[in-house]
Amino acid sequence: MKEIIKAFDKQPLIKIEDRNYIINPLLDHAPETGYKLMRDVVIELTKITELARANKIVGEEDRGGYIAALMAYKNKKSLAMVKWNPGGLKGDLSINFRNAYTNGKMYVHGIKKGEDVILVEDIVDSGGTLIAMINLLKKSGVNIRDVVAIAEKIEYAGCRRIKEETGVSVKCLLRVSCAGDRSSVVSVLKNNRWEKF
Repeated sequence: MKEIIKAFDKQPLIKIEDRNYIINPLLDHAPETGYKLMRDVVIELTKITELARANKIVGEEDRGGYIAALMAYKNKKSLAMVKWNPGGLKGDLSINFRNAYTNGKMYVHGIKKGEDVILVEDIVDSGGTLIAMINLLKKSGVNIRDVVAIAEKIEYAGCRRIKEETGVSVKCLLRVSCAGDRSSVVSVLKNNRWEKF
């Protein structure tokens, strides 16, 4: 967990639209994403995820997509990606979405009705991306067994919004504040309990 905390604590913030965006090595690869950080993310997300209940990991192709891929590979699960660009393949499903920074359509292919999936995301801001992904997966008829993310920005209460709008809870490893000039880790999930950092 040490490497994950380091990646999200005291990191520079930039303003995009009306939100503070965290520049960090895990998601922006600035300066680079080290092996130890990727290893810690997979280990820690695996600890809080009910992998035995699912046969597939689903991620979103943007910044956190590679994290879902690492999780799938390490845990010997199949992988499906939600994309922002249509694949044009027969059976593609789509949904409109709006997140903190953009809007458009999301598409998914490669999932089957009745499958058991775990949804893996990088960071929860306003919750818009995960709400769209959850609704898209529900529309496809899969069983969402778990939703996990690395961090939640507490100022935007995205996890609460996701729960209110979809009925699905998100498990995060960290709660991060984006108030001020730099990010700060506020609490860390340890043994399924939040501990102040």
